[in-house]
Amino acid sequence: DEFEAMDLLDCLDTTWSGAVVFTNEQSTKDLSRPYGRVNRKQLKSKMLQKCISNGVKFHEAKVIKVIHEEFKSLIICNDGVTIQAAIVLDATGFSRCLVQYEKPYNPGYQVAYGILAEVEEHPFDVNKMVFMDWRDSHLNNNMILKDRNSKIPTFLYAMPFSSNRIFLEETSLVARPGLQMSDIQERMEARLKHLGIKVKSIEEDEHCVIPMGGPLPVLPQRVVGIGGTAGMVHPSTGYMVARTLAAAPIVASAIVRCLGSDGRFRGDAISSEVWKDLWPIERRRQREFFCFGM
Repeated sequence: DEFEAMDLLDCLDTTWSGAVVFTNEQSTKDLSRPYGRVNRKQLKSKMLQKCISNGVKFHEAKVIKVIHEEFKSLIICNDGVTIQAAIVLDATGFSRCLVQYEKPYNPGYQVAYGILAEVEEHPFDVNKMVFMDWRDSHLNNNMILKDRNSKIPTFLYAMPFSSNRIFLEETSLVARPGLQMSDIQERMEARLKHLGIKVKSIEEDEHCVIPMGGPLPVLPQRVVGIGGTAGMVHPSTGYMVARTLAAAPIVASAIVRCLGSDGRFRGDAISSEVWKDLWPIERRRQREFFCFGM
């Protein structure tokens, strides 16, 4: 429904009518909300086509530094080109190249190992994705793994595409420091064996490490962040795509409003207005709550 509101349904390659959470061996929770798998190539292609059709110009180079003057910024590139800008956006993710932080960056980490595989069979309903399977009976015969899991539990995230094609991912939601990938893989192997899932072939695998929580950047500041560099990863789920896509028009509208203000907003004033719309106080309070206890 989030993608429908943004006219991006064509960027979902598979949808399920709902999802299920296994909290333990006896208890489940049905989530009666559609769930979709994003086709990353299609989404990127659609975004690029929108940029091209609206006259966006691209310049492929590495930014060495940005020099801020009172009413403009100069972007210095490694190919000798200097680009003048009224406002600079940093979308470099967790590398945080241009956005400044005043507090130590000390996030927790979500670690996951996943495979898109052909299997002989699996026990899941193909009409529902498995959002979280916290069951741990598959570890009853391995007390070393059982003890590790009791301290830092992992869950299975699964997207069944058919009776014999499925995406399976073992995930540590958040830990500081993050779990070792080998530990995650060992737990996943034990789970699949217990569920009777025999892998015939692997189309692709995924090694995932996502910083979770940590401080927001300095608010406001001259460079505006978007996505991971602006702290937009949900600190208790690791999700970001829908939030960032929803924030993009908010950022764009603020920039257009400021640039069309007959010079009332220039330099620091533009960035301040954009940051205010990107991280209003209500959003910041909500994020602090999500980070509580992490």
